[in-house]
Amino acid sequence: MQRWFQWISFRKISTPEEFDALVYRVETMAQRNPSFYRSRLRLLACLGYIYILAVFVLLFAGLWGIRLYLTAIQDQDMIESLNYVTILVGFSLLRLFFVRFDRPKGIPMTRKQVPELFAMLDELALAMKAPKLNNVILNGKLNAAIVQRPRFGLIGWQSNYLLIGLPLLQALSPQQCKAVLAHELAHLCGDDGRASAWIYRIRRMWYDLAERFEHSSGGFLFDRFFRWYGPFFRAFSFVHARAQEYEADRRAAGIVGAHHQAEALIWLYVYDHLLLKEYWSTHYRRTLHQSEPDDDSISQILQVLRSGMSLDQYRRWLALCLAQQTTNASTHPCLSERLERLAYSPVELLPPKLNATVLLGDTFPDLTAQLNQFQKQEETEEWVDDHDYSQHQLAGLHRLNQRPEHLLTLEEQMKRASTTWQLQDRQQALSMFQSIIVENPHQANARYWVGYLLTEEGQADGVTHLEYAMDHDPSLVTSACRQLYGYYHQRQQPDLAEPYKRRWQQHQKAWKMALTERSQFAQNTQFKPHGLPEAEIRQLTEHFSSYPEIKTVYLVQRVLERFPECPYYIFGMTRRPFNRKEHEYFSNHKLKGVINVAIAFSSDYALYFHDELVHWDRLKRLPGAKIYPQSWS
Repeated sequence: MQRWFQWISFRKISTPEEFDALVYRVETMAQRNPSFYRSRLRLLACLGYIYILAVFVLLFAGLWGIRLYLTAIQDQDMIESLNYVTILVGFSLLRLFFVRFDRPKGIPMTRKQVPELFAMLDELALAMKAPKLNNVILNGKLNAAIVQRPRFGLIGWQSNYLLIGLPLLQALSPQQCKAVLAHELAHLCGDDGRASAWIYRIRRMWYDLAERFEHSSGGFLFDRFFRWYGPFFRAFSFVHARAQEYEADRRAAGIVGAHHQAEALIWLYVYDHLLLKEYWSTHYRRTLHQSEPDDDSISQILQVLRSGMSLDQYRRWLALCLAQQTTNASTHPCLSERLERLAYSPVELLPPKLNATVLLGDTFPDLTAQLNQFQKQEETEEWVDDHDYSQHQLAGLHRLNQRPEHLLTLEEQMKRASTTWQLQDRQQALSMFQSIIVENPHQANARYWVGYLLTEEGQADGVTHLEYAMDHDPSLVTSACRQLYGYYHQRQQPDLAEPYKRRWQQHQKAWKMALTERSQFAQNTQFKPHGLPEAEIRQLTEHFSSYPEIKTVYLVQRVLERFPECPYYIFGMTRRPFNRKEHEYFSNHKLKGVINVAIAFSSDYALYFHDELVHWDRLKRLPGAKIYPQSWS
């Protein structure tokens, strides 16, 4: 028993570092004694049910004891009241666990509509001894997934949904698509019978309950337990969930062949890079000129996939995908490890001559049209916000362009160049960044963007700029190394690329921990005066004065243990009472977004309103922290 309890910490897992530490300990235990780990995992999975049952038993035992006492003193009126209280308490407690889960979004498909697709699913279900799927939903993602929704909360009776992305069907051959679907169905089987599939299923349920209680005013008997138990069980079962991914790959390979499974994985990873470059990178620019989404966004994605990529692009993106390492951010292992488990060596692949959209038969055009309409509805709200943000950016860019060059601060010059790159013309932005480094050759961010834009065009001159940037700014190491690694692979010079891969992988974990430190606040978090020159403070004061909602702004620098040479600043703001009828009203979230897209600032920072900062009073008292309003502004 002592051996078991050494793995349990009753401290809530609240940071990625604590999560990583627990996963590492559990991985060690699972490797040394797999059967011990599986047995403890099942016991821990049952702990949630045991706690709920114990609360119910103790609560109703207490009510029953009160009833016996009232019966002994023959107080009939109180007994009747207690009966009502018992029913009300029981109903209230049961409601806490009857969680309503929304149906996955997308276009439902039926057997009658797409018989070939359902025939493939039935064949796989029979071969893998998995349940048949009648809930199949088409969406716009380059992915497939199994989603389970319990009809009756903890009692279960799962509804299984298979989500298939139309872009996935466009990208893969029928056999490669079959491999992906087999992988997803494997999650309903499990490598160790029903118990393994049960753990895989409830892993998410316990975590969802923890989040539910964290944002709920009820359930005081359960909230503290589940706020600890949900994240803890999720971390403890993380090793099992990752093992399930390998097992699902193995089972799928056994059905359709390891080469189809491996090639499907490669194409999904590589096509994701293609869409990022050829479709999603232009998304924000489209919001500049359009107040609503396109009518045919899914059709555009399908066209990008049909157009494919050059061999150089394929080499570059495959190399980047293979260089990724497995992290605890996801239960999915990295591509290189999955291919290694399948005993598959990556090769240069030709796009499939026949894609899996043939499984949709004659319904393909109609389903594409429906999905275009559905996607437009889903994107509208976010698109409107992005359109507003881009208009604010464009207005800010116009103001900077109207000012004489010699009056612009370095921060404003950087903002003008980066906004030009994001909204308008890359060549013009390149010229602006180059002008900045002529006057400020030690400006690492400007050197990075010059290097990035030049290497994107295949120009070797960009290498020196990227190397300078990563040597002088730790925040740029990962992105600069990725860029140079892909650049040399595209030029078929893997020997020159390899040092950047090693440096990227060595730096990535350390920088991730630095980002965690910057995003988390603790009681011992320390701040110090910002130490910025007066010219930059004046420019910030002018910027904040353009927002009538803002009453005061404080600026401090956070004291850091990791990479203190990369300063991190905190803006603390308060709002003044604002008349919605007379002015455009922004919520706190929207106002921060508007400020972020327009502010010109030299370093990394975060914006907070006073009710979001537990250290507000301490922050205010620092010398020179208040930057707006100022007596000289």
